[in-house]
Amino acid sequence: MRGVVLTTALLLTVSQRAVAQELSAQSFFNRCYIQLTGQPVPLGHALMAQVKAGKVSALNACKQLLNKGVLAANGTLAAKNDGEAVSVLNTFYDFHRSWFPSNNLDSISGYSSGEQNGTVDVYDTTEPALALTYSVFGAGQKYSDTLTRSTGVHGMRSEDAVTKTRLGWKISNPGRFLSNTVEMSGAPFSFRAGGTLNTVVSRNINKHISTLKAMPMIEVGDLVGIRPTTETYNVPNISLLPQGNSSLDKGSLKPELNYSYDFYKTQGGGVLGTPIYLLQNLGHGYNMKFNGQSKVARRWSQVNMNTFLCASLPALRESDIKQYVDTKSSVAFRNSTSCLMCHATLDPMAYTARNITTGATDIFRPTKNGDDTRDANGTLIAAPAAYAKTAVAITTYKASMPSVAGWPSEPVTDFHQQQPTGRLYFRSLTGTLVDKNVTGIAGLGQAMAATDDYYLCAAKRYFEFMTGISVALYDRTDPRNAEVNKSQTQQDLKDLTYVQDLAAGLRSSGSVIKMVEDIMSSDYYGKENYR
Repeated sequence: MRGVVLTTALLLTVSQRAVAQELSAQSFFNRCYIQLTGQPVPLGHALMAQVKAGKVSALNACKQLLNKGVLAANGTLAAKNDGEAVSVLNTFYDFHRSWFPSNNLDSISGYSSGEQNGTVDVYDTTEPALALTYSVFGAGQKYSDTLTRSTGVHGMRSEDAVTKTRLGWKISNPGRFLSNTVEMSGAPFSFRAGGTLNTVVSRNINKHISTLKAMPMIEVGDLVGIRPTTETYNVPNISLLPQGNSSLDKGSLKPELNYSYDFYKTQGGGVLGTPIYLLQNLGHGYNMKFNGQSKVARRWSQVNMNTFLCASLPALRESDIKQYVDTKSSVAFRNSTSCLMCHATLDPMAYTARNITTGATDIFRPTKNGDDTRDANGTLIAAPAAYAKTAVAITTYKASMPSVAGWPSEPVTDFHQQQPTGRLYFRSLTGTLVDKNVTGIAGLGQAMAATDDYYLCAAKRYFEFMTGISVALYDRTDPRNAEVNKSQTQQDLKDLTYVQDLAAGLRSSGSVIKMVEDIMSSDYYGKENYR
């Protein structure tokens, strides 16, 4: 009898612990409110009162809160005067910024804050995160749009009145370059002048011909909306050697270069082809001419794979790349299979960016009155220049030639002027060989967005964001991962299955909001420790 009593008591204790692991309605709403807004629930909160009274379920209250981040057709928050709506939008924006470790200007090869000081005014370094956030909350947007959109996106911000007052001047959209002089803050941008006149170039004083023009500034302040970029701005000319001393740096001296172009034009492929993402991840300095062998945008390829496909390199097997070994090649990585298992993914993908090159709007930064412009004989051409800024520039060579066939093992003459054909080539997270020929960055984005891995990677990221549970994604059919497979627990496999289901749902619906709602509806989210 005593044994029966003890057994019953033990069962009751276990049952009570199981019940205790379930969040109360109030705790459930507290959890989602803090996660979605980054703030505790205010005292007397109306929705919390309804949850406590049983008039609204905690889950539905959380869904209402999440949907406050939805944007109207013009890109503004549907509830633009609602502080919670702003917080929800910014919570996901901040989370998406964590996907891009290089979202700063210092990631741009060759960039100098002293010389290209206007760069910070015209490029929003967080545009990739804005694009993701727009795919989540934008009207009519799908997750696939992140890699298929044909335009960039523009962050709509509410200017901080306190900061504006402290700056000491009145201007509608002050840039992020906070100068203590009115002249510099409102200064135009200096562009390399066109024509063939060979002028003296000095690194210390302005003795070259420039064109001064105003450029649109990015908005600053709290994020209150996101819209597609609709602006156009014609860059008249650039310098390909902004840190050099050559008078032959003018883009206009190279007819094969698109030296005059629309500053806001992307290369397609959503985030992949936006100017700032390319600048931050290209991995090469000014005036680069890619040659198809030693010089290609591999860092950009690797970031693409890691960020959007959760792929770790090597992402191929030895059997996939044996045919590309060339023991006579002048580059070592073509001599062995171990190197090729990475390069065979990175290099053909980078071929889609072969036409890209970078420079700056002008050869250096004229910063104060007193500089003048003279020709090669020292004759004065123009009066002393006023304050001016310069910025990093990114453009393309004209794709006027057919593409070289295959994957050459030696440098290719005029590779940078060829059609930007490339290849998406890797083993998926399920072991399937993905092999797609593509044209341009737009074609690459379409191909990546068509893979299962694109959605599985997103599901992993959002699931971890909402629960703290990290699910390992890797090719479990690869013999090299046999030992890792042995370390996986039943719970690990259960988590993986759930994330795979989330990914399938995301691919079907295209809605990240629905996926987040599904996570909040899951058994994971309702438990104290998410288990």
